[in-house]
Amino acid sequence: MAGKQARSLQTYERVLDAAAVEFAQQGYPNTNLQRVAERTGLTKGALYGHFSSKEELAAALVERLDEAVRTLADTADGSQAPALEKLRSLTFSLADRLNTDIRVTAALRLVLDNARAGAEPPAVLSQLREHAVRLVGDAQREQDISPELPPGTVADLLLAVLLGAHCTAPVAGWKELPGRVREMWDILAPALCNH
Repeated sequence: MAGKQARSLQTYERVLDAAAVEFAQQGYPNTNLQRVAERTGLTKGALYGHFSSKEELAAALVERLDEAVRTLADTADGSQAPALEKLRSLTFSLADRLNTDIRVTAALRLVLDNARAGAEPPAVLSQLREHAVRLVGDAQREQDISPELPPGTVADLLLAVLLGAHCTAPVAGWKELPGRVREMWDILAPALCNH
């Protein structure tokens, strides 16, 4: 029985990876479950044995993004570093995940596409923004970010840098995302400084 469960889990993971590639490349409306099945070598019926719908597949990927953001935020919070360094670390770590984890990349596309379609704001991005606002406030109290700057605006700017760098990667020649985010941070840091 354990062998059958292990194979089922491996197939489940292969389906998630194949779906992630499709969602990342095609977006939700254009993703076809037949192509996902072909990427895994499964029949469409066998794929439905793991996921009952395209919606269920998308939800599983979005959960991966939620988990990634929670883990990265918890890691930043657990650090003894100053708040500004926690904020930098959080953005760099998320950029790295977007650069290396197709499931996280696909999930981000799914939530952004959904938001553009007029749905509710993505919960994961709202949580990320709240976390960033808190870290900006902490950095202001530590006198590493100017207290005159509105924390929400600074958080929005930093999220725009991260998400913008991700979304413009094709135009920028697919330069490594973490490197691009670091370069942008280096330009922004003096403007945020209290000195």
